[in-house]
Amino acid sequence: MFKKLALVLSLTAALVFSVAENSIAANTEVGTVTRLQSDAKIVRDGLATPIEVGSVIRESDVISSEDMARIEITFTDGTKLLIGENARVEIDEFLYDPDNNIGTAIISALQGPFRFITGKIGQLKEKRVEIKSSAGTIGVRGTDFWGGPSQGTYGVFLFEGTIVIFNAEGGRIVSTPGTGVDIDGIDKVPGEITVWDASRAQAALATVTFR
Repeated sequence: MFKKLALVLSLTAALVFSVAENSIAANTEVGTVTRLQSDAKIVRDGLATPIEVGSVIRESDVISSEDMARIEITFTDGTKLLIGENARVEIDEFLYDPDNNIGTAIISALQGPFRFITGKIGQLKEKRVEIKSSAGTIGVRGTDFWGGPSQGTYGVFLFEGTIVIFNAEGGRIVSTPGTGVDIDGIDKVPGEITVWDASRAQAALATVTFR
């Protein structure tokens, strides 16, 4: 089933990129930092720059956060990405083109916790929205979810919407708010969908909550 799903996602991606190539070129400025707690930096073209509220975010930027840091990035469509402490996230691609009804958001969550809240890109007809982690890929369908280290493993928790969590070994479709999946590694099938108790869910949320 998930091999077919992976094929469908690949074909969808090819279609989106094909249309995008014929559309107006996307502005490489894809968002801004709208909130910041403690220290963080952007690595762009090999150069590190301290992040400030109002800092511009561009494709291929790598965002790194320090101890106690929280970062909120708001993309051009209203999508929000919250990043916790000691994290590293790369903005691989972002395109929001409502005139042609297409959108792409590919983000690599390389380290640490994050929360992703889909904006208007989720309303487009042709879209590819994926968060890539060290343990698997999370396909997003108009969603609010958290991902990151949790209780000794990598966890993904759903607040709202639907996500597809998959890697080469298999996958899960999560569509019930309050449930999540543990992923023990890229070479492991994502775990069963379970209800997270209040203490675990609150601990996850705290990693990206501003103080």
